[in-house]
Amino acid sequence: MMDSQDLTLSSSPEVALNTQDAVDDTDTVSPTLAHPDSSPIEEMEDGAAASHIPPSGKSRLLRRFSPFWHDRLIEAGLILSIALYYITGNQHLGTGRFFHLNPLYSLPFLLIFAVLCWYRLPFAVALLPLALPYYLQEKTVVGSYAFSLTEITLAVCLGVALLQFLLWRGRWQYWLSWQTLRDRLGLFAIPILVFLAAAALSTIIAYNHQLALRALRKEIVDPLLYLLLVLYCLRTRQDLARLLGALLGTGLMVALLSITQYFFSRHYLVLEAGNVLRVHAAYGSANDIGLLYDYILPIGLALVVAKLPKSVGALQPWLLRVLTIVFCLPLLLVLELSQSHGAWLAIAAAALFIAALSVRNRNILIVGTLLLIVVFGLGVLVFHTRILDFLLEGHVNAHGISTSMRRVYLWQSALNMIHDSPWLGYGMDNWLCHYSNNPVCHTHIFHYIIKNDPVTGVPTGLQDEPDLSHPHNILLHVWVSMGLFGLLAFLVLLRLFFWCFARILAHLHATEREGNLHMQWMTIGVGAAMLAAFLHGQVDNSFLEQDLSFCFWTLVAALLLLRVFSETSWRGRVR
Repeated sequence: MMDSQDLTLSSSPEVALNTQDAVDDTDTVSPTLAHPDSSPIEEMEDGAAASHIPPSGKSRLLRRFSPFWHDRLIEAGLILSIALYYITGNQHLGTGRFFHLNPLYSLPFLLIFAVLCWYRLPFAVALLPLALPYYLQEKTVVGSYAFSLTEITLAVCLGVALLQFLLWRGRWQYWLSWQTLRDRLGLFAIPILVFLAAAALSTIIAYNHQLALRALRKEIVDPLLYLLLVLYCLRTRQDLARLLGALLGTGLMVALLSITQYFFSRHYLVLEAGNVLRVHAAYGSANDIGLLYDYILPIGLALVVAKLPKSVGALQPWLLRVLTIVFCLPLLLVLELSQSHGAWLAIAAAALFIAALSVRNRNILIVGTLLLIVVFGLGVLVFHTRILDFLLEGHVNAHGISTSMRRVYLWQSALNMIHDSPWLGYGMDNWLCHYSNNPVCHTHIFHYIIKNDPVTGVPTGLQDEPDLSHPHNILLHVWVSMGLFGLLAFLVLLRLFFWCFARILAHLHATEREGNLHMQWMTIGVGAAMLAAFLHGQVDNSFLEQDLSFCFWTLVAALLLLRVFSETSWRGRVR
């Protein structure tokens, strides 16, 4: 898609991500990239042929530009048109007249976005993560129906894809046969179906069916539809680089918004527990930034330290690393301003994970690991008091109870709920209906909140926050929401993810060549991001929210594409 002489940095979200693909990839994709066992033209069951070659532009105006600037203009047009549609007449964004216009005035921008989607559907699909942080500020589409920017973007992409398929059927450029799609999903297909079935079943027994159905759509169905779109439409490694670049671009937008909030709108920030000001950007809590960065920052860190090709288009590897560091610095600053201790520890663990995988010499790795253990042991020995205070006494409320101690009682409340309904759970987004008496889901049924310690009678601090919307543990949250079968399916998905990750990385190392180096850092970054999200999820909710669910399934889709592009088989030994 891009000539090597055109590879320079752009303002698009995939900055610094177009690696050797820019040299290797064109608008066509080789048979091995499309599918390990397929040819460029694959015969369908009905005899029709579907091409793996993405459509090319026919516009005379756009053909005047080089391939690089042609793609950048399309990306900019997609981002600008959907952004203008979102902010025009969106009363949740401000009090000015512009934000209270009739939503019909914004429809031309949505039409432009749809036309550009038709012209470059893979670009729109890959750039969708840029819409994730704004799900709380919904846009009124018509009447009283309001949807998040993510839902609107996904609906347009799905509509365009469906219309193209109905027009072209087996000749659709992104068509995959059932066998090919099944191979791309591989071992993930069954646990995904079980997970979806468990989530759907839980809505039947939910106390509040409206909340359960809405959560099912936002947190389960929509992200899974996006997973399928990614598997269908992203056919080149450059498309995958654009997807990961969109995640990094999302982090940068949140960082710029948070920095602006901290330095220019500090008077709007609330002084939280511990007398600290914590930025929250477009979210309701500062911890949400840390949870989002679990899925994003490790990808940038992997690009900084992983082995790269000798040349990346017009850039030398050292220059690309410097630019990536500059790109990640605002994210690190905002991570500090968010004061999310869980994110600090999770991303630190992900950084060590990346460093360990980037060291190829076994002796150096062993020596480095031993030194790290020694340094860590000495640090614990010398600073154990401060470390305990940091872990146990951080973010203390007005009654002197830390968030760490409150989490223990919160987990016990969740376990009590699970004890009474272990098989089917309580329904998606129905935690609050059973946890406490609150205005979000007001009920007169038994509530599981532990207001006082059962043994000592000391207040637990939970009574100060009756509207905690989840049990602050990813596994407990899934179990409470969709029962034991949903939890088992989720654990199998995580197990398969890291198994597939290790298999791809081993295959790339065994068949290492210049063209594979960029896929190595992508694989390492995706695996490290999932690890950070899982670790942080042990003390917070890193999955069942709209943006985090999309991030989770985006990483799964990216890993599945990396398996296809690297030609890693599902079975057999990998050296």
